[in-house]
Amino acid sequence: MEASEVTDPKFWSGPESRVFAPPRLAEEGAAIEGLLAGEDSVVFASSGSGGVPKWTRFRRKSLLASAKAVNRHLEVTAGDRWMLPLPLFHVGGFGIAARAYLGGCHLRQFAGRWNAMRFADELEEDGSTLTSLVPTQVHDVVACELRAPTSLRAVVVGGARLDEVSGQAARDLGWPVLQSYGMTEAASQVATDSLDNLRAKFRAAPLPILSSWEHRVSEDGCLQLRGESLMDCYLHLESGSLREERPIDDSGWFVTTDRVEISPEGLTVIGRLDRQVKILGELVDVQAVEEELREHLPRGVGVYILHLPDERRGWRLHPVIESGATAAEDVVEFVNERLPGFARLETPRSVMELPRTALGKVDVAVLRNEFGASSI
Repeated sequence: MEASEVTDPKFWSGPESRVFAPPRLAEEGAAIEGLLAGEDSVVFASSGSGGVPKWTRFRRKSLLASAKAVNRHLEVTAGDRWMLPLPLFHVGGFGIAARAYLGGCHLRQFAGRWNAMRFADELEEDGSTLTSLVPTQVHDVVACELRAPTSLRAVVVGGARLDEVSGQAARDLGWPVLQSYGMTEAASQVATDSLDNLRAKFRAAPLPILSSWEHRVSEDGCLQLRGESLMDCYLHLESGSLREERPIDDSGWFVTTDRVEISPEGLTVIGRLDRQVKILGELVDVQAVEEELREHLPRGVGVYILHLPDERRGWRLHPVIESGATAAEDVVEFVNERLPGFARLETPRSVMELPRTALGKVDVAVLRNEFGASSI
């Protein structure tokens, strides 16, 4: 799909379903779209579960509510010019097109494979004022020492947290980067740094929560959200039919797995309850990848996947496998062929036995100390 379809008023007025999926999920996406024929449904395949997609359905009014909130926060006018360098099948990329439509803005879609130098040239040529990038792309811009075009007034960084050294380096090159925090279920942004903070040093947190959201923190420290931009439900394709899963309670609250702190300045994410991590801006369920790997190892052989910090990618997945496994590297290669690129595993590390606690659980702290890294 081209971005021009999303900026066409017919897309927003029609009741038909549309499913946005990466090429590898095109067949499943088409099946879901067919089953939803005639419904007001816009569906995205999120990147979770180690290659197992999570299909998230929205009503069009929710996507427009998100676009309206972000446009208000960024003070978007019809004179702005958006550049879209993210895929439309990602809710972050779709959101750019929705904001351009709602704001009556010019939109240019960056075509072809990502290339930082060509991207900077196209921004300059187009006179773009707004765009959005993931941290990996910001790292590339900084590594190439590219100056931002003077027309650019804000670059929303999403998908993962941008480290503050890289963020400030981008600012020093003229890139007006603003950290954001969001999720597919919220139709993209929940919190985004303010335009006023472009005059200060770059910060990744705390971030002002968009005014469209009601928010609270659960007893276990997880963020809860309520607002017009929330998803309708998850969809599961099972034996040719769809099953709906509604994670929103009767009062309209959605409970995330992000542990947060909220202060007068805004929201700071301090961790996750589960083992989901962002790699290259995509959500990966480390536990699901581990289970996939375990299925192809001899029965009884222990395995644990460490997710260790990486400045450019966000995280790397390092499998630690007990030495009883034969041809462990071949098994990892086999599994990698079935995983999306961002979720692929590093060369396996071997131990005689995995360290375990008194309860028989893998002692992750010992593993991290042994391999000299920590996953904060």
